[in-house]
Amino acid sequence: MSVANLITLSRGIAIVPIVFLLASGHRWAAWWLFGFACATDLVDGFVARARNEVTRLGQVLDPTVDKALYVSILCLLFVVGDIPTATFALFLIPQAAIGLGAVLLRVRKNAVQQARTPGKVASALAFGAIAFLIVRWPGGVELLYMAIGAAFAAATDYAVCGIKLKRTT
Repeated sequence: MSVANLITLSRGIAIVPIVFLLASGHRWAAWWLFGFACATDLVDGFVARARNEVTRLGQVLDPTVDKALYVSILCLLFVVGDIPTATFALFLIPQAAIGLGAVLLRVRKNAVQQARTPGKVASALAFGAIAFLIVRWPGGVELLYMAIGAAFAAATDYAVCGIKLKRTT
């Protein structure tokens, strides 16, 4: 397994302690560990490209781990009442659409769509919103709404690109 994929897996492994710390009221400890997870999201892609280790596994694993991280934390924040039901539901819709689209593209065309700028922007906004929400800084929910809007735009972009990819392969 490549170094980059191991870095991505470390982010996935961090989900359990982050959620545990958050659930047990240790919000700042959860925030710091979440910061580590965010840093690994920045590092894994650079490592993969620098070491010439870009793999299909990594292209699938990275966004899957990101979605697991977002959804796990936001689910807990929803359960404890830090985010409204509609906000949580709106966040899930484009995440599910992108995930389903990726699976369909992989199954039907044996293709993996490359990361794109709208998706990266949506991820950055989601990470920022979650960081604010973990420690209850003002503006966290508003930042989450921005992340949701960006995620809908990214889902649309991925759908358009997926359709074009289907036509050209």
